[in-house]
Amino acid sequence: MSLHEYLGFDAQPFTTTNADEELNLAEYFVPPPFYDAVLGDANSPSASVVLAPRGAGKTALRRMLEQGSTKYRFMAVTYDRYEFGAGQTPDNITLNYHLRNIICRVLVSYLSYIADYPDLLTKLNDADKKNIALFAKTYLGDLTGDKLQELLSELKGLPDKFKAFWLKNVGVLESVVNWILKTQNLPEIDLPDAKQEEKRLSETYKHQLKYLSTLVTALGFKAIYVLIDKPDETEHTGNNSGATYSLIRPLLRDLELLGLRPYGFKFFLWDQIDSLYRKDARPDRIHEYKLSWSRQSLQAVLSKRLKYFSNQHCANMSQICETSHAYDVDTAICVIANKSPRNVIRICEQILAAQAEIANDARIISRTAVDRGVLTYCEQASINTYGGNVIKDMQRIGRELFTINFLANEVFKVDANTVRNKITAWTTMGLVKQIGSLVVATSKKPLNLYCVVDPAVVRIIHRTLSLDVFLQTLWIPCNFCNTDNLMGLDIFSNDNPPLCLECGRSLV
Repeated sequence: MSLHEYLGFDAQPFTTTNADEELNLAEYFVPPPFYDAVLGDANSPSASVVLAPRGAGKTALRRMLEQGSTKYRFMAVTYDRYEFGAGQTPDNITLNYHLRNIICRVLVSYLSYIADYPDLLTKLNDADKKNIALFAKTYLGDLTGDKLQELLSELKGLPDKFKAFWLKNVGVLESVVNWILKTQNLPEIDLPDAKQEEKRLSETYKHQLKYLSTLVTALGFKAIYVLIDKPDETEHTGNNSGATYSLIRPLLRDLELLGLRPYGFKFFLWDQIDSLYRKDARPDRIHEYKLSWSRQSLQAVLSKRLKYFSNQHCANMSQICETSHAYDVDTAICVIANKSPRNVIRICEQILAAQAEIANDARIISRTAVDRGVLTYCEQASINTYGGNVIKDMQRIGRELFTINFLANEVFKVDANTVRNKITAWTTMGLVKQIGSLVVATSKKPLNLYCVVDPAVVRIIHRTLSLDVFLQTLWIPCNFCNTDNLMGLDIFSNDNPPLCLECGRSLV
């Protein structure tokens, strides 16, 4: 037996952090408060933008919209892969690039319904048949069976039976267009005519979207939801918020397109583009939502996952962990997870791995395994996010609160400008935040006070403390906004009280 079986689970609950790989996600999905607003009304579809950090559940939210498409009668068309040709970069991507990709996906989604309606195309009038033939030649001209399967893997809102249908009927190297023309009684298009029509079509992309929607709604769909995800995960965007926004900007700023009925454009975007998006944003026209999780909501996410994988027997980690008088295990995990469901899964995965090293047949997870697992996660997450050199600097500083003078004089032994540049870099990457000022006897003016805001890095800074002592010493929940603050109180006084990292109110 494996450890997860000894602990009472039917399967390992923490094997993946990728929502696209979780086949039964709907069974333990916890919707954010604005879920219904993003889902909207298929009778009157609208555009919306969801901004969230990585790991906060953007793709899980998109998956739930895909799964809701049958119930609410909209066609879900996922657009989450962006391929670059020779010389193409995010900076020179145009609206037409995106529209071609979206039209291709809408077209393939529509044609997939041949599986359910064998006479889907044969019953069309001659004008529609010619249009479909032109669309197929223009957008699917170089598509073979194997490339079609790649495209279908992106269109996660389509039933699996459609993918099986194409796999059965179109060979790996067979032309998709030839199969459609041959089996669906569509007119052949001469090459010169096709080239001429392709040029004409390139000038009327929005008209084409409108035309395709008439075919889709004839199937009984009320709307077409275009679900735009993962623009920050291409080879040209990566961790670059500027490149990410450049890639998606042509779509975001075209209000005419976003208002096109019966389409609902739903964007699931990395929140690091927010400052760039503000320059183009039209919240009066496009609804915006910021996806964030409180500690309590993360605990609900964890609980639902545990219940599902244990056949409802285990509701929280505390049930399968050695008792600690200092903290609740679920609370500790969610404090360190920094508002991220993905991080909750990663922490729990490391805890189980640590327990497996100690005793693979345990029915209770030891406090040592919890401490080791949390620390391992913090080490990996910190280095992956900020780089080894930055984490070495944090460990050298040895505390989560500091001033420029302290770092210049006591830690790095360099001039203040050098330290200021370091802090600017740390602030830009989201590791450090100014939380007020500090009055010290050695300075005539109050000094800016900075705090490390990532719980994983704070844990690394204080790695010599046990998890019990760490939380007892540094964890200060804000009574007003419920934010979990991790900071020592030794440098504060009545004149300089500690302030909440989120709302700025006094913590004492």
